[in-house]
Amino acid sequence: MVSPSESPPRSTPRDRNRELLGQAHDVVYKVSADISLHSYFWLPPESHSAALPRSVAAFFFSSGWDHGQISQFAPHSVYFASRGMVCVAFEYRVHSRHGTGPLESMEDAADAIRWLRANAATLNINPNQVIGVGGSGGAHAIAATALLAPPLKRGETLPEVHPIPNALVLFNPVLDTSKHGFGMDRFPDAASAKKHNLIRAIRKQLPPTLIMHGTADRVVPFNGSAVYARKASRKKNICRLMEFEGAGHGFFNCNVSFENYEATLMAMDAFFVELGFIAPDPDNLMGDSSYTL
Repeated sequence: MVSPSESPPRSTPRDRNRELLGQAHDVVYKVSADISLHSYFWLPPESHSAALPRSVAAFFFSSGWDHGQISQFAPHSVYFASRGMVCVAFEYRVHSRHGTGPLESMEDAADAIRWLRANAATLNINPNQVIGVGGSGGAHAIAATALLAPPLKRGETLPEVHPIPNALVLFNPVLDTSKHGFGMDRFPDAASAKKHNLIRAIRKQLPPTLIMHGTADRVVPFNGSAVYARKASRKKNICRLMEFEGAGHGFFNCNVSFENYEATLMAMDAFFVELGFIAPDPDNLMGDSSYTL
């Protein structure tokens, strides 16, 4: 009989997302106070026939501005790279690793989009087809780049290098930072939380937006997304809300529910096809332009 001390060592559980991250190309996009912030690139296969320069999806992991894993959106990145997009997962500052808060996260997200556009020629990406994708606090950070930027004047065009994405995909996003929402206590003070409450910043001329949120989210209340989508649509913005009945926070991660992961991936694909950022995939319903939200 083999005693417990003689038992073979247990193998370390596989982290599929981390393994996929290891396949990406690592580039430092920003250095702040001696902190190097990394970006991880997945490129389409050389055989892919997508038009050049390519559209790009910029991913910002779920965090609550406190923690989170940059590998979270690795499966999404691998998929959309196979569809002809350049996909980038961005690291940004969070409290547990850098002692920072929401303001620094927003700053990093804006700098990430600026960096993409400033290097568009080198990266072979279309600076007018940049999609910001984020979850939770990461969704707030990337959405803030659009909502908190000064509105354009009549006839005014955006500067060549600007932080506003051309479209947004937001998973269980922090949009309401009031006492009824999430994260008010993470800001320096109540005035700052109010200033960066994205529901209060809704205006015309926002990027087309797809929001996906579980109705049973106990971390970031679903009502914030419902109110935001309603108000944004009233301002004549394209803003779609997909409700996932009974789903909680992080419902879209493939290691939580593959069914929800696949459903949200299909919704993103259809949204990108509709906007003209990728071509329909004739062999896959995920690229079928007849699929509507």
